[in-house]
Amino acid sequence: MNPRTALAAVGAVALLVGGLAGYLYGIDSTPRETTTELSTVTVSTSASAYDQVAESFADHMLFLSERNATAIASQYTGNGTVYWYGVLGVGGLAGFYNSTRNILTLMRESFIGNETSFAIGNVTRTIAVTSANSAVVNSTFDVCGQGDYIVAIPGSLWSAFNATVSARDSYVYSASENAWLISNETWDFTNFNTQPIG
Repeated sequence: MNPRTALAAVGAVALLVGGLAGYLYGIDSTPRETTTELSTVTVSTSASAYDQVAESFADHMLFLSERNATAIASQYTGNGTVYWYGVLGVGGLAGFYNSTRNILTLMRESFIGNETSFAIGNVTRTIAVTSANSAVVNSTFDVCGQGDYIVAIPGSLWSAFNATVSARDSYVYSASENAWLISNETWDFTNFNTQPIG
């Protein structure tokens, strides 16, 4: 065989082998089916339940000190309850109050809404988040006020009062309100002092 012919034959075979390899590579490299797994990570920028309850309780103390009865009542669930008890029958106001309507009346008509002045101080509190949608705040605070206030005790009229309260607020998270609301509040007046008029 002539060297040129042999070289041409080898070149033709190499070209055929290369073409066949390219063809086969192209077939085998075609993706058949791919599966992509995606995962989503949600990053919450909202405050924790503890922080939200702490803020709600701070607002509660603020609204009480401002004597804003409507704002106070809005912090309770529709069937929320308030229970006041303690020394001297809490100036005749000891009792069980349920529903925002009755709570609103209590806040407007009691010494909170009727004194000339009213203040809250020395607030201490502990918060326990008991589940994803409930929490309890235990607190103590002092309240005081001045003004002529007639209480439900016959013949009682005072010009000033001060008291210490040990309170327990049960909070529930309301998705419809997007807020932590008080479902039950208990105030134990551990002391209650009045200054009679005259």
